[in-house]
Amino acid sequence: MPKKINFPIHNGPKKVRGRINKTLGNNELRDYLSSKKETGKSQFSEIIPQLIDYKKIDNPKVLLIGPCITIPKYMQKRCIPPLGISYVAASLEKAGIDVEMLDLCVEGWSTERYSGNLVTYGKPPQEIVDQLKEKQYDIVGLSVLFSTDLPNLYETTQVVKEVLPDSIIVVGGLHPTIYPKEIVDLDLEYNKEKTVDFIIRGEGEFRFVDFINNLKEGKLNINADGLVGFVEDELFINPQVDNIENIDEIPFPAFHMLPMEKYFEINIPFSPVPQGERVLPMLTTRGCPVGCSFCANTNTWKKHRKRSIENIMEEVRLLKERYNIDELQFADDNLTYDMAYASEKFKALKEENLLWCTPNGTMINKLSEDIIELMAASGMYQITLSLDSANTRTLKELHHKPVNLNSIPGLIKKCRELGVFTHGTLVVGMPSETLEEILDGFEYIKNELSFTSISTFIAAAIPGSELYHDMLEQGKVTKKAAREIDTTKSKILLSNLNPKQLEAEIEKFQTDFLNIVKKRDPEEYNRKYKKLIKSGRWDENQCGGKLT
Repeated sequence: MPKKINFPIHNGPKKVRGRINKTLGNNELRDYLSSKKETGKSQFSEIIPQLIDYKKIDNPKVLLIGPCITIPKYMQKRCIPPLGISYVAASLEKAGIDVEMLDLCVEGWSTERYSGNLVTYGKPPQEIVDQLKEKQYDIVGLSVLFSTDLPNLYETTQVVKEVLPDSIIVVGGLHPTIYPKEIVDLDLEYNKEKTVDFIIRGEGEFRFVDFINNLKEGKLNINADGLVGFVEDELFINPQVDNIENIDEIPFPAFHMLPMEKYFEINIPFSPVPQGERVLPMLTTRGCPVGCSFCANTNTWKKHRKRSIENIMEEVRLLKERYNIDELQFADDNLTYDMAYASEKFKALKEENLLWCTPNGTMINKLSEDIIELMAASGMYQITLSLDSANTRTLKELHHKPVNLNSIPGLIKKCRELGVFTHGTLVVGMPSETLEEILDGFEYIKNELSFTSISTFIAAAIPGSELYHDMLEQGKVTKKAAREIDTTKSKILLSNLNPKQLEAEIEKFQTDFLNIVKKRDPEEYNRKYKKLIKSGRWDENQCGGKLT
């Protein structure tokens, strides 16, 4: 073990730029944002490496694991190649590091474990013991997408440490990035002993490579950007200061390390009603600067960065050649934020003859009828419009979301003329939102907005969002409760509405809306759901329609 040293736990300064919401109090999120160059005035303008002696690993074997996923049992399962660890794996491979991937979700797709209203799906970590013993991995990395999956993270790290006690476990993802101390504390709560050795905050592609290359030399950089860890049981927490500016430098996701035919066979990707048979996700940009109050991603990746058109098209052609894909699902947080750039992207994509859709919501104020024409011509069959509310006060005061409601009917009309499905999203039950405002919005949507489909979510205090910290401060939610998010039920209602009444009104709205769609345009309805109807996997009698 290295010589014990004393060094500070870094917390960025309190003085920040205007990119941080002025109403955000002194809390973990503000501390996190204030240490980043893109949102605060970081005191770490130049990070000086401090290398100390550490465990030397000459030729490290690395395993990257996508843990099981937990959702409310009435929500739809998804089976998606994990983009996060796929990017990291590609970077490690390019650096000459021996790396493998294991996605427990796809490997155990049919395995479901129930606990109350929750279902966990994927291969239980206890079933990978033989693989761990055989391969004797030196370093195991894990990433979690959602706070609800933290128990699955710790279940996996416990198994890894039991089988490979000398291995180094590194975790990443949104929650570990913003709340590293909480990740460490929860590790002790779940496992009664430390299983997580290090956390890499923010983008892990190059940070993980540097971390491993140092270990190959028997060194540890305790000043590394975004690194959290222990030296002789003393915790150090470094801020995530920089992002990758030129994202063209990141290698394409290492899908070749995953059992791709299993994903294609299951064919329930991010947007769970695909029109293609061989569907893959893709990122063309990173970040969203809008700052919706209920969103955590906007705080993690606030700066909007773009891949070059050439780099995107190179990956598209690779995916077609290697996997014979017929559909892309863009995972960008804000696909059309830069409309001029987006237009060039869609012009280039037009030549590839692929279907595509936008599972994540697109920003309505960053759309026009002209750009929708380009998107449709390039293969777009469905667009998700981030309506989120049909009430101006809710949008402005509660969501902090710039949406021009007057533009929506025209955008939907243009989509329908071009044969493009329109999917809308709603978030209701925000603090101070009234039932009258919600019901008026429902009526407006049913009567004036001819969406093909719509999803209605109950507002949740998602860790990493401004809403979460507001609700913590007001005592309306606890940290533990917020890790059990359910956006379909009023388990933790942030408003003063009657929970059961709100659920009933949402169910009535979703059912009424589906019936309106079927009556208005049966051809459009059948065109969207025909594959699922034929397969028997679509239950239209469920609220708003549901995959079975």
